Amino acid sequence: MRLWQHFKLTSAISRLRRASPADLKRWISTLPVVAFAPPVLGAVDALCQTFPNTTRDAAQKVAAEFSADAHLHSEVESRMLRKRGRRMDWQEWHRFLYGAIRIMCPRVVFETGVFDGHSSSVILAAMARNAWGELVSIDLPAVDEIPDSTHRMQGGTSLPQGCDPGWLVPDYLRERYRLRLGDSKELLPSLLTQYGKVDVFLHDSLHTDEHQSFEYRTVWPHMVEGGLLLSDDIFWSTAFHRFAREKRVNYVNLHNFGAIRVGSQARQ
Repeated sequence: MRLWQHFKLTSAISRLRRASPADLKRWISTLPVVAFAPPVLGAVDALCQTFPNTTRDAAQKVAAEFSADAHLHSEVESRMLRKRGRRMDWQEWHRFLYGAIRIMCPRVVFETGVFDGHSSSVILAAMARNAWGELVSIDLPAVDEIPDSTHRMQGGTSLPQGCDPGWLVPDYLRERYRLRLGDSKELLPSLLTQYGKVDVFLHDSLHTDEHQSFEYRTVWPHMVEGGLLLSDDIFWSTAFHRFAREKRVNYVNLHNFGAIRVGSQARQ
């Protein structure tokens, strides 16, 4: 067995051991979705599929740019070690997210579910390179564990003591950061009215079927043509997959992270 296969199997067994009855019920309900989901892609392939006019060389360049950002990595890692006692676990979807922001150069990005601020840091780093854009983040602070949101976080299911959401975001990236604390059900509609149009939306808050559906459907009319609707933990419920079918759009799958391009080719 290859090392990466062994790691995936070990990780899956570990998750099963920690799973609650509710987790097991949810996983069983999403098995049909997992079976018919698009194939898992790496960051570069996902960027090429999402942005057909982007060459593979250009996609590889922005993905490599993220990996080579020593300033970002050192800042984030030092904060993680200080507060969490561990190193940052960068994943393929982080590289994709960074590359998407670099390619699109969006004016406004909305994000729900900040927690430590992993994705916020990635988005803001790409915006700094673009010298353009504003990140509006909504978060209900996880002072304690939040079921269906933070309860499966590895290395900490609540914010470190004395830390606010987004504590991981380096100081030099905060100029474009607009953090709003509260429930997205209350804040998202009013903020969307205030901003009008959104280029990129990232869901990473409460991963229940009802809440995910609410966020996708609320933001969709405000998305610009060619914009991106992104979601983490797309296999926690069937909401993301049902939404894609409902809107007759394709999506890319980066191992439990999904991306829909507004105006993408309809399913046949």
